[in-house]
Amino acid sequence: MIKGEGTYMTDIDRLFEKIDVTKYPVKKLIAVPLIILLIAFAVLAYTQVTVDSPVRLGIDFKGGTVTKITTDEPKEALTAKFAAYPVAAIRDGGTSGGLEKSIEFGPMSESQKDELIAMLKEEYGSYELKDISPLYGMESQKQAVRALLIAFTLMAIVVFVVFRTLVPSFAVVLSAFSDIVIAVACMDIIGMELSLGTVAALLMLIGYSVDSDILLTRNLLHKKGEVNEKVRNAMKTGITMTFTTFIAIFAMFIVSSSIHLFSSHFAPIPILRDISVVLLFGLVMDLLNTWLLNAGILKWYVEQKEKKKYGKRSVKSGGNKKKAKKKSKISTA
Repeated sequence: MIKGEGTYMTDIDRLFEKIDVTKYPVKKLIAVPLIILLIAFAVLAYTQVTVDSPVRLGIDFKGGTVTKITTDEPKEALTAKFAAYPVAAIRDGGTSGGLEKSIEFGPMSESQKDELIAMLKEEYGSYELKDISPLYGMESQKQAVRALLIAFTLMAIVVFVVFRTLVPSFAVVLSAFSDIVIAVACMDIIGMELSLGTVAALLMLIGYSVDSDILLTRNLLHKKGEVNEKVRNAMKTGITMTFTTFIAIFAMFIVSSSIHLFSSHFAPIPILRDISVVLLFGLVMDLLNTWLLNAGILKWYVEQKEKKKYGKRSVKSGGNKKKAKKKSKISTA
């Protein structure tokens, strides 16, 4: 048993030796996540130009109409049937033996909406219809942006109060900011829309992104020891924390997106699927931003601080003193 545990620990140590970031220069550590962040900004700029928003807005933020019907028609047939209307998405419902469909439409004129209602009555008899006003969508946009800004600002204030030094605090805030920006860019790349669920995921990501950053910063600033060794110790704990969270969220993604395969009475849960996708993007990037960007900045900061404290002159003079002592001992002998 003890032998098995020893072997297990050796395997873990070997794994961390392969991903030891302290072997690389600070400039290379910082360059990789910064390049990815610049690419993310380019993606957001392209989306802004093409859809007039840095992220594609869902029905919660741009308004529209949602209708629920009971039918066994596939999504392709429904898309063709409602081609005359601005269909945004067609989703499976979770009731009526898996036959319920939810169809989301973009903003329509009153005449189009009347034609849609008449068509639903004629084709399906019973249906549910819910309107989301564009004005309500605009207000939701403002509230979502306000919530993100307030959460991020409060996080930054707490970080600066805790560490009380500019560079380490800035590194933590930059890492969290990069996680959010890159997660939004990944949403644009896969065509995911911003919804109330994805906004909640971005708010959660602020908390997830700073825990390992704070762990690393406290280790480097408040613990004694050699810089690279402190980075390696923090990395073992931090990666284990992130990997555990990643597994839990990945399990949520699998269940929410494939539960309908087990029974026709179940349906995918799009809000949980979207939340898990955004969090997975953010956690993957948090590994890079924490252990490359943040670690690189902090390593540079600590090394510069040590150079100022133990300057080259003091080191040389210390060395000369040691040599003088050795000479005096030899002469005495």
